[in-house]
Amino acid sequence: MLNTRGEVSSSSLISVDERNKRLVVNGYTQGTKPSLFSRELIDLAITKELEKIWLWALPRDVPEFLRCGFHIEGNIFCYNYEEFAVSLAYYVFKARGLSDKIQTENDIVYTVRTEPIKQSQSLPIGMELKILDETFARQISQVLTKVFVSYPSPVESSQYIRSLMHNGNIFAGAFSQEKLIGLAAAYPDYLFNRCEMTDCATIAEYRGHSLSERLLGILEDEVQKQGSFILYTLARAQSYGMNRVFYKLGYRYQGRLINNCHIAGSFEDMNLWVR
Repeated sequence: MLNTRGEVSSSSLISVDERNKRLVVNGYTQGTKPSLFSRELIDLAITKELEKIWLWALPRDVPEFLRCGFHIEGNIFCYNYEEFAVSLAYYVFKARGLSDKIQTENDIVYTVRTEPIKQSQSLPIGMELKILDETFARQISQVLTKVFVSYPSPVESSQYIRSLMHNGNIFAGAFSQEKLIGLAAAYPDYLFNRCEMTDCATIAEYRGHSLSERLLGILEDEVQKQGSFILYTLARAQSYGMNRVFYKLGYRYQGRLINNCHIAGSFEDMNLWVR
């Protein structure tokens, strides 16, 4: 639970993310005063030499956060879901909030929505898909580090992958001749009834078989067994392929988080898709 009278960094809902030079705030105690809370978050970010604050806010608190210098970047409104549904950003380092790729990224979203959808072909013989357990942690780490030059989380550590699984996150993998060639993951959040679909990666020579789309379908079935969740993802805004995958699966585009994380060698904008 958040402490709005100092020591905010001790809250389990607040993460000092040095890897991505940001402060991540997944929620706060109902009744928190946004003006006071904003000052504490900004002071913490400055002290930790962070560049961005990423805050999930209650809709009713958004106007006051905006008066404190935050900006709306997206939302996960879906059905009657209105918990911490608005994604806000505050840029301690103002240049972090500027992107010169907005028009290109807008064009990608437009194309994703308007191009005809083709039906996926059958998997080639020798390929199979399945849910992964922690015995695959090392292989998961190897795939992610092979596909991405840099990544927002320490996936180079197989122990980190195991810790994700121990915390209830689910991984699915694609295999060719028993070799892990692609994967995706679901991160259920039981506190806020939302689930991030993430960690989509396919080794280059095995692309073209809709593996991410198929793996996400398997994961969605697994997540539904555990409860009712709002599903969302943050897809690289410059990746036509991943944005197309989520559009095909029925997700709606609901915002863009500017320079949100360091992935594939640089800070990138991330599109928010919700279902």
